[in-house]
This record gives sequence, C-alpha cells and structure tokens, in this order.
Amino acid sequence: MTLEELQGKVPESFRPWVAAYGPAILAMTAEELKAWIDLLIQGDVFAAYEKLLTGMENAAVLADWATLKADWQAANITNADRLELQRSAVVAVLKIGLAVALAAVGL
Repeated sequence: MTLEELQGKVPESFRPWVAAYGPAILAMTAEELKAWIDLLIQGDVFAAYEKLLTGMENAAVLADWATLKADWQAANITNADRLELQRSAVVAVLKIGLAVALAAVGL
C-alpha cells in the first residue's frame, strides 16, 4: 500500500496523522506491526510510541521523545505518590468515621 492509498482510506481529519506516522507504519513488516499492536493492547504506550518514532526518518523527534518520556515518567511517579497520600488520608478519615459509627450504636 502506498501513502496516498492509505490517505484515501481514512477520514479527512486523520490525514495529517497519516502524513506524519503513515510512512513508519507502512514500513513495518507484518510481524513488526503485530508486535506494535500487541504493545498497544497491553497498554505499553511508551514502548509503542517509541517504536513508531524509530521508524521515522527524523532522529531529532526520537531524541525529543526520550526527554519527554523521562519527564512524563517522573511526573507519573510524583502523581502516584500524591494519590497514595490522598488515599491514606481518606482511609484515616473513614476509620475515624467508623469508630464514631460503632460508638453510636454501642459497639
């Protein structure tokens, strides 16, 4: 399939994406495409996007992605820590509420 044929098979709104990523997708072998789709199914979006970018001819994009990915993963760790703190605070409040409820019914 050519890039032009692929452009013709997608809605107009997808065509800029096809222009950017279509060549990398079309260059994949059937096995590579299956492995890439498996990454998407497994939710490994970082690896899937990196694999897609490695098929592109612009090395600067891949370098930018490496930096962005590191920043993104650091933010995810920070967010996970914050979510755990929030969860712990809610559990503490609920334990107090449970103690009050049990005292209210005489237990």
